[in-house]
Amino acid sequence: MKMQLWIVAALATFLAAFGQANAGEKELSKHQVPKAVLEAFEKAYPNAKKVEFEKKMFEGKDAYEVEYKEDGREHEILYSPEGVVLQKEETIDVKTLPEPVVQAISKAHPKATIKEAEKIMKPDGTITGYEVELKTEGKELELELDLNGNILKTERD
Repeated sequence: MKMQLWIVAALATFLAAFGQANAGEKELSKHQVPKAVLEAFEKAYPNAKKVEFEKKMFEGKDAYEVEYKEDGREHEILYSPEGVVLQKEETIDVKTLPEPVVQAISKAHPKATIKEAEKIMKPDGTITGYEVELKTEGKELELELDLNGNILKTERD
């Protein structure tokens, strides 16, 4: 009886944690995305491959993320429901991360290995920060950092 109770408690804890981690993010089919977002994306990126859609919150408002591959790189574009670009992300080589960002990661997570990195950009292409995926002591983390290496957000994957 105690074992069943323990299993139920562990399962409930897992579901609660998993549900909160993905709160605010919802995968969508192409048909669930506003027409303005689809039109803007397809016009700007006609050669995009492996396109996926998600509904997210951005600065307290609904937004639509389009994740795709082009020219061997992964990209993410965040749109308002009206089809206006809010933010862009592009996968970069980990070796190209700026030194302040690398130093901040090493200081905060000395045993971590950087698995993947993305640059975060304004719609005009100006870099505003970086998002990195780390593996440390059996855990996977995602960090968002500004240009100076200040850690703005940490999430567990």
